[in-house]
Amino acid sequence: MSYFITFAKGLMLIIWGLLIANLFMPFPGKAAMAFYFLLAFVAVMHLIQLLVVYGAFGEKLELSKKEAISIFFFGVFKMWELKGRLA
Repeated sequence: MSYFITFAKGLMLIIWGLLIANLFMPFPGKAAMAFYFLLAFVAVMHLIQLLVVYGAFGEKLELSKKEAISIFFFGVFKMWELKGRLA
């Protein structure tokens, strides 16, 4: 399972890299608009995940700023790593 999480986190880094790179060097044609939309969508979804973690597990799970940032960028894959601390 740890290989899957490592692979998925690497894939998320590539996705974030492409989405952010589009801000500085827009892709040609309509691809740039699609990537702007995807960046907004992914950012909002990961922000909602982070807020859910704070709302549901705020009393049981103390998160450092580094862990909160990791949850924002890696989403559920970082949450799988933290699930052992909830028991």
